[in-house]
Amino acid sequence: MQTQRPIPAYEFALVLVLHALAIAGLILGGAWTGAASIMAFIGLPLLDQVIGKDHSSPASDDISELEASRGYRYVTYAVGIVQTLYLAACVVMWSTCDWSAWEYALHVLSTGIVTGGIGITVAHELIHRTSRFERFLGSFMLHQVAYAHFGVEHVEGHHRNVGLRIDPATARKGETVYAFIVRCVIFSWWQVWSIEAERNRRAGKAPYGVHNRMWRWTLSFPALVLAIGFIVGWLPAVLFLVQAIIAIILLEMVNYVEHYGLERRELKPGVLERVAATHAWEARHRASNVSLFKLQRHADHHIAPQRRYQSLRVHDESPQLPHGYPVMLMLSLVPPLWRAVIHPRIP
Repeated sequence: MQTQRPIPAYEFALVLVLHALAIAGLILGGAWTGAASIMAFIGLPLLDQVIGKDHSSPASDDISELEASRGYRYVTYAVGIVQTLYLAACVVMWSTCDWSAWEYALHVLSTGIVTGGIGITVAHELIHRTSRFERFLGSFMLHQVAYAHFGVEHVEGHHRNVGLRIDPATARKGETVYAFIVRCVIFSWWQVWSIEAERNRRAGKAPYGVHNRMWRWTLSFPALVLAIGFIVGWLPAVLFLVQAIIAIILLEMVNYVEHYGLERRELKPGVLERVAATHAWEARHRASNVSLFKLQRHADHHIAPQRRYQSLRVHDESPQLPHGYPVMLMLSLVPPLWRAVIHPRIP
């Protein structure tokens, strides 16, 4: 494992180029409506090929300083603020644009990629933090894509059960991405009802009563869509709903890639092996890693969930993806090709 000077915070801020392209599409229309999508799934893979891989980890002496650096935090805050303002602008502009159907389709796709690929990634970073403000901002961003319950499901469910059959977010060997998305969305949602019910039981409250936060998390987004419909118009309301669906699908496709076919074994009855670097796929491609706040160093995130994104390390024992997430997501859409590439790499 190599060590070198940490990636500076301003490099991570370059992800806002994707937001800028989406905003350009909103203002200019035409082919610009698809610019963010092209950058995400064509531009980033090309940059990965040109820039190459980053096999280094932060030196031990640098980690405490990295964790304390506020610049990296400000980048995530900026993404949250820009996304919120951008979505508000979309709602207003979608109601006044004189666009063709393909322009609306391309722009809502670009918006879903921004809120799902970048927004949920940043929200995922923030919900792991101890700061009340950071957890609030992460939750607020998840509300914008109808996935507010993800914070509890991911931290209290997925991190505990990763690699087990009971974990909805661990893709099984041979399972297609299409079947996985349906299974993960449904059972993750239901799992949080159960987690919340147990929390209420311990507090002496009705398990599924008003104190179960899933009522708020489940109903808040439909209420927001209805409010947009009545106040601004039903076209922007429907498009706002569609961008959330795209964001959710993108999130679950990432979940599919992160742990596909990797299982934790039962060492003896009732005793499971601990979460290790072998239980998550890793991709070291620098451009997509920076764009996704090092989410592709996913094994280290599971080993040390409280470690901030700028401090994540690589692990030589982790199974390696042949490409960054953008390419692997597209590859997963063709199951025979996905299996041909991935199955020989499963430990």
